[in-house]
Amino acid sequence: TVGLHNLGNSCYMNSILQCINQIKPITGYFLEGDYQKELNKANPLGSGGRVATAYGSFLNDIWGGEYSVVAPRILKQTVSMFAQQFNNNYQHDSQEFCQYLMDGLHEDLNRVREKPYVEAVEAFGMEDGKAAVESWRKHLLRHDSIFVDYTQGMHRSHLTCPACGKESIKFDVYSSISLPIVPAKEGSSSVPLKACLDQFAVGEQLDEHNAWY
Repeated sequence: TVGLHNLGNSCYMNSILQCINQIKPITGYFLEGDYQKELNKANPLGSGGRVATAYGSFLNDIWGGEYSVVAPRILKQTVSMFAQQFNNNYQHDSQEFCQYLMDGLHEDLNRVREKPYVEAVEAFGMEDGKAAVESWRKHLLRHDSIFVDYTQGMHRSHLTCPACGKESIKFDVYSSISLPIVPAKEGSSSVPLKACLDQFAVGEQLDEHNAWY
């Protein structure tokens, strides 16, 4: 077990790094150097490979057996070059940092060199299975990396306009979701993960601030 030094108030970052470096296929991909063959330095949405290279160096420090504590200073500085809100010693949201880091790593390692224009699949009237397969196929035309392989999925979104009744069904790609924490049952101090997932999937009425047009 290797600990991470707190760089100011960087516990938000350290907690995410400790989680992501436990994704064994991705960590092995970096430690074996396979990522170097897939660096997409020309991707305008990436960092020219710098975030992926810094993350690979960080993993070598973590798993190299030489240190018991590591200061992920270079990785933080590199991410902060492309996400300026992290270029300080303030506390930040862990999920926000996770999203920026994983997006940056994905774009640095995107196997797609030229992204074609792709229209979203309107799944209303289609079988869910066929719509999901087609949506994922189109996603892979623009996004294809080891982070897509192991950290992305899709959820089904069904919208209905209460005024005109028009419906739209989409399969949206996600790499993380924000789960609501449901109240614990009487006499219990814990909340089952399934209860939170079930609550996440419950339908909701959109107001004027997040209405669908």
